[in-house]
Amino acid sequence: MKPCWSEGELRAYLDGELPTRDMERVAAHLKDCAVCGALRAELEGRAERVSGLLEALPEPEPVAHLPRAPQRAPAGWRWAAVALAASLALALALLPKRTNQAAVAPAHAPKPAAIALPAPPPVAPAIIRRVPRKGAAPVKLKPKIESYIALDDEPIETGLVVRVGLNGGRVPADVIVGPDGRARAIRLVSDTSGELK
Repeated sequence: MKPCWSEGELRAYLDGELPTRDMERVAAHLKDCAVCGALRAELEGRAERVSGLLEALPEPEPVAHLPRAPQRAPAGWRWAAVALAASLALALALLPKRTNQAAVAPAHAPKPAAIALPAPPPVAPAIIRRVPRKGAAPVKLKPKIESYIALDDEPIETGLVVRVGLNGGRVPADVIVGPDGRARAIRLVSDTSGELK
C-alpha cells in the first residue's frame, strides 16, 4: 500500500486533475486511511468556504466607455526640424569656398645659405654597476610572500582584497574582506612590490 498522499495530490484529486489510474488509487486509499480522509474533508471545507466568499462578491459594474488614448502632440516640432536642416544645407551651399593658394617666391630672390652645425661629440653608453661598500653587510634577499593568516576558523569562499595601513599607516597590509563585511585573513606587504618587508 502506498504511503499517504500529499495535500497537493489530494487537491488535484478533488479537482479531478489526476490521471484515471491515480484517481482510482487515491479513492481506494481514502477508504482505508483515516488521516487522508480527514485531510480530504478539510480541503473540501476550504474549497466550499472560498467558493462561498467568491459568490458573495458584488458583480462588477459594466464598463460604460473605454478610456481614450491620450492625444499625440501636434507634429509642429517635426516641421521645425525639417526647416532647420534645410536652412543649414542652404547656408553651406552659399558659403564661399576656400581655395588653398600656395605662396610663390619671386624668381630673383636669393636663396638662404645653409648653416652648418657642429657634430655632437660621441657619447658612450652608461654602465651602472652596483659595487658593495667595504664593510657593508651582504644584501639579504626579500623573503617569499607567505599566504594569508586566517582571522577566524571559517573557510574563505570569496572576498575582496583591501590594502590597509597598520600602525598609523606605516605598515601596509592586505586584508581579505568576506561578503558579510568581516575581515577573514591578513598579510603584511611592502608599499609597491607586494612583498614582505
